[in-house]
Amino acid sequence: MSASAASGPGGGTIGRAEIRRIAAGDAFSGLDDEALEALLARGRIRSLQPGETLFHLGDPDRDLLYIVYEGRIELIDAQSVITSQEPVALLALSSYFDDEPYSLTARAARPTQVIEVPFDDVRELEQGYPSLADALSRIIADRIRANSWQHRGSPTGALSLQARSVMTTPLTYRRPDCTLAEAFALMDERRIGSLAVLDETGALLGLATIRTLARAVFTHGLSTEASVAEAAERFTAITPETPLSEAQDIQAREGVRYLVVMDGERPVGMISQTNMLHAILAQQTVMRERISRAASLDELRAIAGEASYVAREAWSNNREASRAAYLLSEYHLQLQRRCIDLALAELRDEGLGDPPRGYALMVLGSLARRESLINPDQDNAIIIADTPPGETEPRALEPAEAAWFEAFTERVNTRLDELGYAWCKGGIMARNLGYRRRLSEWREQITTMALYPSQTAGRWCNIFLDLELLYGDEGLVADLWAHVIDELGTRPRLLRFLAGDDAEGQPAVGLFNRLIRSSDDAGKGRVDIKRKGLRIIANGARIYALSAGVRETHTVSRLKALRREGILTTEMVDAVLTAHEELLDLLLTHQIEQHQGGEAPDKYIDPTSLDDLTRQSLATSMRAVKRFQDRVQGVFGL
Repeated sequence: MSASAASGPGGGTIGRAEIRRIAAGDAFSGLDDEALEALLARGRIRSLQPGETLFHLGDPDRDLLYIVYEGRIELIDAQSVITSQEPVALLALSSYFDDEPYSLTARAARPTQVIEVPFDDVRELEQGYPSLADALSRIIADRIRANSWQHRGSPTGALSLQARSVMTTPLTYRRPDCTLAEAFALMDERRIGSLAVLDETGALLGLATIRTLARAVFTHGLSTEASVAEAAERFTAITPETPLSEAQDIQAREGVRYLVVMDGERPVGMISQTNMLHAILAQQTVMRERISRAASLDELRAIAGEASYVAREAWSNNREASRAAYLLSEYHLQLQRRCIDLALAELRDEGLGDPPRGYALMVLGSLARRESLINPDQDNAIIIADTPPGETEPRALEPAEAAWFEAFTERVNTRLDELGYAWCKGGIMARNLGYRRRLSEWREQITTMALYPSQTAGRWCNIFLDLELLYGDEGLVADLWAHVIDELGTRPRLLRFLAGDDAEGQPAVGLFNRLIRSSDDAGKGRVDIKRKGLRIIANGARIYALSAGVRETHTVSRLKALRREGILTTEMVDAVLTAHEELLDLLLTHQIEQHQGGEAPDKYIDPTSLDDLTRQSLATSMRAVKRFQDRVQGVFGL
């Protein structure tokens, strides 16, 4: 790396030793040498004497990023609380992300040197050096999390339980004389994912998992007769009194699946993500049973009227809003499936009989992605089998068959509307002929759009290509998805039109990173969280997933799959997921409050109604959305 990466007006330079020290700092973890060299080359060294001020609270920002690489800086807030920053530290990041006046005063506590890098240079370098963009994405994610954890209240329900109530106990363990082969055989026999390794005194040496066993043998080349201690990795411990909410936060923050429950120095149990899930799902069983026993639309309608209660319980039982939305979506799907059961029974009672062919009613949009909140409308379609039962050759529907499916879809859409799922304003419902087709007709439509992509096709695909089974034959949905993946793998140009449709919606952040408020009558003066935030994330995840042949539809699952496949970096995915959680949390909380207050839930948030931390999280989340959309447009844009 160049020894003249940054120079001062007096000709001072940063030597190689200082550069290596800067590279080793947490602020630049993951940043490759070339990117760091380029960043420092744009900088200018500034020396500060003790007591000299770098910037004052409330001053307009100077469009400079500061890297503290020698000395100490004191940061003083409005209440005169002082915190210290020592090398290597980044200052003025809030101004870089949000163009806000300085929120602190920065003062040298001793002789200090900083490197000043103009914001415009940093933005330019982000485009050319992905590792720099990733480092800044990681910082954005950390900022959102820090604010989010502070403004959320204490959890209730399952997540307020203590670790002792759900942990697996006794702890399954082996001594170091156990071999890797014996450890694997034990884990396979008992169907467990981890094994504690204790020494002769009972002290915990570490955890062995299926992954660490495989790494020991296949990556490090150890014999299967080696000690299981060779595969024991560090563990994260909690106490028996730790609330599940805190345990879940630790798992997410440290990226671990297993937590060891320690009573003093003694390991007494284990908590896995499966333990968490079982604790949460246990509270959903009663509602599922009530829905399955409903014998009339009136009974179903009474249960549907409890949507805000279900939403509040799902939210309070989950620290992650995406999990709450997933459970709430399952509640809606269970209601709709039972409604379809009742509609089929009505048709039989009226003499129309059973379905003449196999079919699959599909749900589309946010409900298919398991991201619906309190009041989703209808977005559905139907696939009808090409071949009738008992026949081997596909053929068109006979008039009687077509009449049955017309009556069925009309009845389903009508009953869903009566249940509270309003007609789709865009007409995306199985009752409409364009959304009631045989499998071969759906396949042909997808092929035509891939062959002759257009703006209209891009918009249609951004709605349709989240399809999931609602009711019927799952095999038909699987066949259609296989065709979609195959066509887009062969003819990917259609993805550019999906990106073009996405580009018509811009994140709610504009010049100087100010939040952009809606100007339409419905949400005037407020921020459209769904259209200007969540939908952009969903669109980008969909486009990337389709390009990679990823079958997932849930946005979080899509992003995690893209990270596993190495298509998106860990830092980018982490920033987008954190923004997605924050925006979804804000919207879900807002809708619960509206519904309980007798208002129709909407998608608009008034920034002036938020406290400072929440408003900062909203702005930072929109910045993360903007960065993600820029990445999508850079790769797929027309």
